[in-house]
Amino acid sequence: MENTNYLPTSIHIPGFSGKRRRDPVKLMMIVDHNNLGTLEKIIKHKEWGCQVIYILTDSSEVKARFQYRSRIYPVNANIRSLLRHDIVDEIVCCVSSISDGYMEELTGICSQFGVALLISPCLESATTFRSKSRYIGPFSFYTLETSPRNFSTYLLKTVMEIMFAAVGLFVLSPLLLFMGVLIKTTSRGPVIFRQQRVGLRGRKFYIYKFRTMIVDAEKLKSSLMAFNESDGPAFKIRNDPRITRVGRFMRKTGIDEIPQLYNVMKGDMSLIGPRPMLPDEVSEHEEWQLKRMSIKPGITCSWQIIPDRNSVSFDHWMKLDREYVENWSIKKDIVLFIRTIKTMIVARGL
Repeated sequence: MENTNYLPTSIHIPGFSGKRRRDPVKLMMIVDHNNLGTLEKIIKHKEWGCQVIYILTDSSEVKARFQYRSRIYPVNANIRSLLRHDIVDEIVCCVSSISDGYMEELTGICSQFGVALLISPCLESATTFRSKSRYIGPFSFYTLETSPRNFSTYLLKTVMEIMFAAVGLFVLSPLLLFMGVLIKTTSRGPVIFRQQRVGLRGRKFYIYKFRTMIVDAEKLKSSLMAFNESDGPAFKIRNDPRITRVGRFMRKTGIDEIPQLYNVMKGDMSLIGPRPMLPDEVSEHEEWQLKRMSIKPGITCSWQIIPDRNSVSFDHWMKLDREYVENWSIKKDIVLFIRTIKTMIVARGL
C-alpha cells in the first residue's frame, strides 16, 4: 500500500513552515540495538530531509557504530538542557521497550518545548500514544503532536502568506520607495535595518525593517538599560531618545515592519506569529516560554494589537504567545490580521 502520509522532502516539516528545504528536520533519536538498521538508514538517506543531531542510547553497539556520526548521550541524559541549547524539531523514540515513567516524562518535555514526539510501532506501548502516522522515508511512526495544528491547514496558511507577501510588496512598492527617500534625506545611515533574531526552534535569521533609529543606536543601548521599562529580558523605552522623528511615525503606524514581507517570502517568518526576539533575550527565557518558538515567528500577533503594548508585562506577553501557539487556527489569524490593520490605521503602535 502506498504511504499516503509520507511528507515530500521538498516541504520543510518543522513547525509546518511550508518553505522549500534549506535545512533538514533535526532529530533526537532514542535508539537501542534492535533498531540499528532504522538509525543507519535515516542517517544515510539525506534525501529524506532529516539530520540526526543527537543519539540517546545505552547500547554499546550503537555507541561504537555511530560515535563519529552524531553526538551520543545516555538514555537518561538531561533532555531539557539539550533542547534548550540546540535546535531539535522532533524526538524519535525508536526502542523495543521503555518504562511508563520515562515515556510520561518524555511526553511532558515535548509538550513543554513544543517538540513533536515520534514513536516506533515496535514499542510495546506505542498504540496507547497513537495520534496519527508520520513517515521518515519508508519508516512509519506514531506521532504525538504537542500543539493542535493540522499539517494541511498550516501549510495552507504558509502558502497564502507567501502569496500575500509577494503581492503586498508589489502593491506597496511606491510607499516603500517614498519611505526610503524620506529616511535617507532626514537622517544619516542606511534605509534598511538588518538584525539577527531567533526563529523556529532556535534557528537564527536576519530580520529586515525600515531604520527608525539613529546610527549606532545599538551601541547606545547599554547606556539606556537603566531606563528599560520591560520587566523581562526585552528592552523597551516609551520615549526612546534614539528614535528619529520619521522613525517615531513609522513605529506608530507599523510601516517600519513592511520590509518583513520579504522575510515571509524567504520562509523565515509568517504574517501572524510570535514576534522573533534577540538571541540574548531568548537565552534568558524560562523553559515554559520556549514553546512560543515551536512555530515560525510573525510580523504581528496578539501582543502587537494591544493599545500601549509597552505597559504589558513580559510574563503576560509570553503567555499570549503560548496561547496563540496552543490554540492556533486560520480563523484566529484572520481576526489578528484585521485587528492589526485597524491598529495601523489609528496609529496605536509604539
